[in-house]
Amino acid sequence: EINKSTLGDEETKVYDLLKLNQGSLYQSNIIKQTQLSKVKVSRILDRLEGKGIIDRKRRGMTNIIILK
Repeated sequence: EINKSTLGDEETKVYDLLKLNQGSLYQSNIIKQTQLSKVKVSRILDRLEGKGIIDRKRRGMTNIIILK
């Protein structure tokens, strides 16, 4: 379990979304469900990856995002 107080609002939103979906989602689904731009989601995922919270796995033309 991670300390959510270290996350920004949007990072928390993405983290909670992943928790609701058994810990993994396609990046394109995160974009649809949060209604944030592709660039914004990409930057949020960069930060979460940097903090060691998620892993990104390439799946064809998109990424699958997995909670660690």
